[in-house]
Amino acid sequence: MKALRALVTRSHALRAPAGASSQAWLKLGAFAAGGDARQEASWTDLKNKELAVAQTVEAAQRQTEGVDWAKWESLIAHKEILQHMKQTYDANMAMIESAAAGEGDMGHLDTNWELYEAARQNCKQATRTVNKIVADGSKALWLSQNNPPVWKVDTNEWLESDQYWQAFVEKHAMYSQSGDAPDPEAPAVVEANKASWNSKMVKFNERTDTPMLYDYMHHLPAWEFYDINRRQFYEHMTYFLLRTGDDFRHFPDLPPWQWLTHLEDLRFKEFAVMQRRKEKRQLAKIARFEPDDFGTGEEHSGEETHMAMVAHEKHATELTLAKLMGNFSFLCDPLVPVQSRFQLQYVLSKDNYAGNAGARVWSLGEDVNALFVLPHNAAVDAPMASPLECFHNLMEHYRLIGMRINPSFATRAENQAELIHQRGPNWLKLPHETAMEAYLRRMRRDDPLVAEFEDYARQLRERIAGAREVPRAEWESAIAAVEARARQDDLAIRQLECAKHEKNAHKLASADLQRLMEDGHVLVVDPATDAVLSDAGQVAAALK
Repeated sequence: MKALRALVTRSHALRAPAGASSQAWLKLGAFAAGGDARQEASWTDLKNKELAVAQTVEAAQRQTEGVDWAKWESLIAHKEILQHMKQTYDANMAMIESAAAGEGDMGHLDTNWELYEAARQNCKQATRTVNKIVADGSKALWLSQNNPPVWKVDTNEWLESDQYWQAFVEKHAMYSQSGDAPDPEAPAVVEANKASWNSKMVKFNERTDTPMLYDYMHHLPAWEFYDINRRQFYEHMTYFLLRTGDDFRHFPDLPPWQWLTHLEDLRFKEFAVMQRRKEKRQLAKIARFEPDDFGTGEEHSGEETHMAMVAHEKHATELTLAKLMGNFSFLCDPLVPVQSRFQLQYVLSKDNYAGNAGARVWSLGEDVNALFVLPHNAAVDAPMASPLECFHNLMEHYRLIGMRINPSFATRAENQAELIHQRGPNWLKLPHETAMEAYLRRMRRDDPLVAEFEDYARQLRERIAGAREVPRAEWESAIAAVEARARQDDLAIRQLECAKHEKNAHKLASADLQRLMEDGHVLVVDPATDAVLSDAGQVAAALK
């Protein structure tokens, strides 16, 4: 459009009359003549170009010859087409002549071009759309040309080249060509599937002898696999917790293959010990079946045994933790709690007290049934014993006190200690950190016992700050008093545990609990009001 406006403006300039002023510059030839040949040649070239311009202007001003329409009418048979061409030519020439003959202000030609620009943009967008349609059509034609015929398509093959053929094979080739198979998208079939959905899901997920779910075990999600195989879930979760020390919420859906192979090695080590003992007993009895050391029955897979063992270990751990926290003996490093003369002498011998005499004994109060030994050069950053060393020390302790441990159970405990040992030197705490700080750091914030352990840590720090050192001359008398009180507490706890049994509940209500409460061995607190109870009858009623 800018070119059209420039053409109209140039036509006005060409139509301006060439008066005498336009020929006045020719008088400058007198100055150009008489110079060198190069200057005269340039002057001659300038005049020739001016003459060509003048001739062009004169030719434009002369009347142009029109089209001889009579000649073309005699030559062209289609008179309607010729008449249409003649009308179009006349209209265009009339428009050009009227635009060229127009005089006055031409500023209106520079405005009101918005409609033209909008139309041009629409044309460009339409052109792009047309090009996309042509390209997509070409692709579709190519795919249709190169796709195999229906009779060559394998319904078991996933066609990745064209989604259209995927749907075609699934819906038409499999269902429409089978007379007995209904169309899965038919309204009647859809409603029937909705009506039978609950019964099908119950049949699919049921835990009977022949559930449908077992047929698809190889491509089940992890949570559903573990829901069916509870023993595998227990083994994998136990391995994860012992190996990493992480929270159970981070249990991976797919354990690494190294973990699974190591788990098989540990299981075989435990199985070798258990099977050797089982074989010996079975041959001695000439029995068809003999349960293993853990009591797994003939009709059981070991899931019930492992669950019972977990429940027993949970209860034993809670009881041990309560006994330790009651005497401020839980996570009190670098202090070593002792409750008997044998323990005191054993700790002093390990610290080489006879050679350095650097160990010190502290008391946290008369109500604490333990003495605390601070070894020579003890520090928070002192090297820690490894889990396997702890296990061997525990086995040595059982040997010294004359307690025999089942070999299968000992092998299981050794495997667990070996897993913890693989965490490295920081298996319990980080450098420059106490065991209590590490324990509180690794507890979940939503654990209901966080407040209790934080309160215990505060009380332990206060007790250690106000501890009294026991002189060397009073060690024997102090440890004798502590050992007597500790034995009474152990006896009281044993009686309380035995009385909790359903068959012995009447003994708890009769006299034992009341006597234990009066002697101060048992402190019963109402969880609702935090008040100390003194009536054994109320406690017995709450336990029933």
